[in-house]
Amino acid sequence: MKNANLSFKGQIPFNEEFGDIYFNTEKPWLESEFVFASALDEIWQSKDSFIVAETGFGAGLNFFTLCKKFKNSHKKLHFVSIEKSPIKKEDLLKIYEILGIFKAYAKKLVSLYPPLISGIHRINFAPNITLDLCYGEADQILPELDFSADIWFLDGFAPSKNGSIWSEDVFKQIARLSRVGTIVRTYSCAKMVKDGLKNAGFLLSLKEGYARKRQMSSAVLEKKDENLKDAWFARCEPVASVKGKTALVIGAGVAGLATAGELAKNGFKVVIAEAKSEVATNGSGNHCGALMPLVTKPGVNLGRMHINAFLQAVRFYKANLPKSLIKFNGCIDYAFDDELVKRYASWQGQNAEDIFKFDESLKPYSGIFIKEAAYARPKEICKFLSSNFEILFNYEYESRTHLQNGKINVKFKNKKSLEADVLIFCTGSRSSEIFKDYDMQISSVRGQVTHLKPVLKNELPLSAKGYICPAVKGVQVIGATYARNEICDTPKDEDNAKNLSDVSEFFDTSKVTIIGSRVGYRSYSGDRFPIIGALHNEEFYKQNYKGLFWSKNKDNNPKASYEKNLFVNFAHGSRGLGTAILGANLITDLVLARPLCIERSLFYELHPARFLIRKLKKGLKV
Repeated sequence: MKNANLSFKGQIPFNEEFGDIYFNTEKPWLESEFVFASALDEIWQSKDSFIVAETGFGAGLNFFTLCKKFKNSHKKLHFVSIEKSPIKKEDLLKIYEILGIFKAYAKKLVSLYPPLISGIHRINFAPNITLDLCYGEADQILPELDFSADIWFLDGFAPSKNGSIWSEDVFKQIARLSRVGTIVRTYSCAKMVKDGLKNAGFLLSLKEGYARKRQMSSAVLEKKDENLKDAWFARCEPVASVKGKTALVIGAGVAGLATAGELAKNGFKVVIAEAKSEVATNGSGNHCGALMPLVTKPGVNLGRMHINAFLQAVRFYKANLPKSLIKFNGCIDYAFDDELVKRYASWQGQNAEDIFKFDESLKPYSGIFIKEAAYARPKEICKFLSSNFEILFNYEYESRTHLQNGKINVKFKNKKSLEADVLIFCTGSRSSEIFKDYDMQISSVRGQVTHLKPVLKNELPLSAKGYICPAVKGVQVIGATYARNEICDTPKDEDNAKNLSDVSEFFDTSKVTIIGSRVGYRSYSGDRFPIIGALHNEEFYKQNYKGLFWSKNKDNNPKASYEKNLFVNFAHGSRGLGTAILGANLITDLVLARPLCIERSLFYELHPARFLIRKLKKGLKV
C-alpha cells in the first residue's frame, strides 16, 4: 500500500495518480450534504442505528458531514469506507485548514489514523460513531466485508479516471452488502454507473444535481441474490433488540471482561460468572506480560489475524486503561534462527514500518522493532476492567438449557442457576472439558513464568527463545514454558531453569535471584487460531453438510444453524492480550448485526465449526 500522491491546485486537493480533484466546489461540504447526507433524511425516523458504506474515503468529507449530523443525537452511526490510497496526515490537516471547517474532526481522525497496511481498521470515533476504514483495492477488499448497509455513498474518482472502482464486480459486491431497500447515492450519471447499478438489482432514478451538475444518481435495491457461498460460515441471527436484555459471560479473564465491557457499552445488562474466587486466576493472571503480534510472512492468514487483533487491542487499551497498567514502549522480537531471519526480512518493502521494522544491526540477533507493542500487567488490568460489573465468584459452569421463552438457563456446580438472553463462554483452558462433545481441536497447555529480582534495565519487552519484561514493582518476569495437556499447579525447578536458559543471551543467568514462579493454563486450538464466534448446532452440520466432499463448491447448501444466542471466545494461547479484544469486538458484531471487524477470510479461520467443516470437506468420518 502507499499514500495518495496529492498536490494542491490552488486550494483544491488533486490526486496525481488519477488526475482528478477530491472536491470541485467552493464549499464542498454543501455538495456532500446535498448528494449524500440527504439520503439519511429519508430513513432517519425509521431506526436508531445506521450502517452507511462508502467507496472512496478520500479526505473523509462525507464521514465528517455525517458526524456533524450525529453529534447531538442518541442514534448510532457505523460508517464503513474503502480507500486504496489514504491521504497523508499532514495533507488531511492542510485540506481542512484551507476549508475552514471540520478541523476538530480532522485532528481527531489523524490522532486515530491506522497504519498503512491493507485490511479493516476499526476506529471508535465517538461514543455513538464507529468508523471502519478498509484499506485496499475495491475489488479485493469488498469481498472481505460482511454487513448489510442502509445507505451506500459511491464517491470514487470519476469513472473516466478510475474505472476499477465502478466495475461490474464492484456493483455486485455492493448489492451483496445491501438489503432490499438499501439506498445508493452518487454524483455520477455515467453510463457504466447506471448500467452497473441496474444489472446488480438496483432501481435507478435520476435526481437534480448539485450546483452546475444537471443530474445525480439515486438507486434502491429491488432484488437480491440469496445464494450463499460458504453457507456453513454464514452469520448467526442477531439479537432482535437489546432493550431489557441480559448477557451472561462465563469467565473473568481478559477475554471475559473485554467481552462483558463491549456488550455493556451497547446496552446489555451483563453478569459475569467465574469458577474461582477472584478474577484472572488462569492465563490472564500474570504479573507482567507483553502485547505483541505473531509476525508471519506477509499474506499468511494467521499473521494477518494477529496484526488485526494487535491493532484493535492497542486502540482498546489506550482508550480504556490508565497508563500505570500498560506502557506502549514497543518491543523487540529477535530472529534467533535462520527461519525467523527469512520471515522478518520478507517484510522489507511491504510498507509495514508503521507497525514494525526489520533491523539487521540489533544485538544479539537481528530482529524487528514492533512500534506500539507494550508491556502490561494482566492481573491488574482484569481487576480494573472488573470494577464495573456484577461478578459471581465460585460459579463453575455445569450445564445449559434453552428455554421456550428464548432465554438460556445455566446451571452451576454450586447448585445455583441463572437465566440470560445471551450466553458467552470465555473459559480459557476449561473449554476443552466444557466442549468435549464438539468437534473442536482444543487443548490445555501448562505454562510457567519465573519471577526474578530485577536483573536487566530494559524499558521494553525482549523476545527470543523466551521473553523478559521490564521490571515492575521489584519483579522481573521471564518465561514461559509450554507443556500440552499437563496438569501440575506446583511450580517446577526445571521450568525455572528452562526459562533462564531461554533468556541467557541477555544477562548472566548464574547471578540471578529467583523470587517466585507462577503456573497458568492456556487454551490452544489445533491450528493456532483462537476460536471465536457463534456456537454451531453440531448435529445440523453433520446432517446437512455430510455431502460437502461433493457439494463444497456449490451455492445451494443450506444456511448454517447455531445454538441461539450462544457464543464462544477462547483458545487465545499466549497472545490473549491481543486476540481477546478481537474476540470481544467480533462477538458484539455478531450479536448486534454490526459490520464485522475482521475480513471474512479471517472470520472463517476463527469460526468454531471450522474443524468439523474441514473433516466434512475431506469426506472423513465425524
